Amino acid sequence: CFFGVGTFAIAGEAATLTGRVVGVHDGDTITVLDAARTQYKIRLAGIDAPELKQAFGNASQQNLFDLALR
Repeated sequence: CFFGVGTFAIAGEAATLTGRVVGVHDGDTITVLDAARTQYKIRLAGIDAPELKQAFGNASQQNLFDLALR
């Protein structure tokens, strides 16, 4: 699945990243692989998802997996 990760901030600067989602860590964090095969761990802004060891953590991870990789 290709996922254009729009604009995000890095130390006060805006950038655009386009790549393929290659991993889902939990309900608000993904790994994106760009064309140069560099991996970026992206934490999605505005999402407050439970950690994996918390209640509903696995369900939250599965929901993001379904959205990003299927």
